[in-house]
Amino acid sequence: MKLYPPKTGFATHCIHGCPDTNVTNSPVQPSIAQTSIFRLGSSADAEAIFSGSKAGYVYSRFGNPTVAELAQMIAELEGGGEALITSSGTAAVLCAVTAAMEGRSGPLVTHRDIYGGSFELVGMLSDIYRLPVELVDSTDNEAWIRAVSRAGAVLLETPCNPLMRLIDLERTIAAAKAGNVPVIVDNTVATPFNQQPFDFEVDWVVHSLSKYLNGHSDMIGGCLIHRTGLSSRHRAIHKNLGGTVNALDAWLVIRGLRTFALRMETHNRQALSVANWLAARPEVAQVHYPELPSHPQASLFRKQMTHGGGLLSFEFKRGETAAVQFIDRLRLIVHAVSLGGLESLVVRPASSTHRGMSSETRRLAGISDGLVRLSIGLENLDDILADLDQALAT
Repeated sequence: MKLYPPKTGFATHCIHGCPDTNVTNSPVQPSIAQTSIFRLGSSADAEAIFSGSKAGYVYSRFGNPTVAELAQMIAELEGGGEALITSSGTAAVLCAVTAAMEGRSGPLVTHRDIYGGSFELVGMLSDIYRLPVELVDSTDNEAWIRAVSRAGAVLLETPCNPLMRLIDLERTIAAAKAGNVPVIVDNTVATPFNQQPFDFEVDWVVHSLSKYLNGHSDMIGGCLIHRTGLSSRHRAIHKNLGGTVNALDAWLVIRGLRTFALRMETHNRQALSVANWLAARPEVAQVHYPELPSHPQASLFRKQMTHGGGLLSFEFKRGETAAVQFIDRLRLIVHAVSLGGLESLVVRPASSTHRGMSSETRRLAGISDGLVRLSIGLENLDDILADLDQALAT
């Protein structure tokens, strides 16, 4: 399989993927290798495949042609070396943390306002496996840089979900390099369309494929990409943790990637319009969206990202009561978890995505009971705004 010719545009790569240009009359859409096992051929062939001296597939948990095609596409889109596909975004974080922490003695450093699922995962790794974890307030830049410099590895999300705070990748990497500290960046919210963490020389990028890369709210998956390339140890960690994806789900992401660039243009444009609209509403105390001029890290946004993305959150002046009333009044926007699909979605993080945190931990992270998160979809913008308007009306 060959990569699409180099130096093509981002949208072109999304549409054409990694076709095998040597095959005449091949299908435009890739095939789905929906199988658990593969013919090994002769005993000599099997020995060569198992030993790694010959390329081949054995068992779909170890590798699958459809999954491999998706991994190649995503590595290219992120500008990385090689990728591994997992059964969920959480599985991708687990694989990346395991690989990054191998042989390291310092703590896993992360920030208090990281996505709730990742927060719960590192908490379990700490409680069950005694992995040392250090939670830091990333808004305290000096405390963050000090923690990074003494870390075993760093796990960060920028922008973070749901408060849309940014972490300075350039400063973080400079501090990490001094101690040869691996850095993992969750790029799910930003997407490779809006942010390229490998430009800052991070070590790993992780994604929940269920979000923007798939874009259709019809599968669960994740991925991790290494900046230079995967070692046999990395592949063994991925295989033996067991969180691998099936071929059909991988194909669904390949299908979704064909429209990824086009979808992101609309997500970006409409989310910025909604953020500006909400910022002018008297019911709203604050809007969290990095492309707004009022965002406290607007200058860092311009340095690190190209667009603000499709996710935003906002605070009600009247707190939890107003937030619950607003969600219950919505008619078009769907009350559901996740983000990055075609449809606009709403949740109150304190009662959903960040429910696994204690109320005190949520307070320290800045997740108030009156915070509402919106994933802006691809419906007509006027229809989205009309639904928001009627739900806000008192």
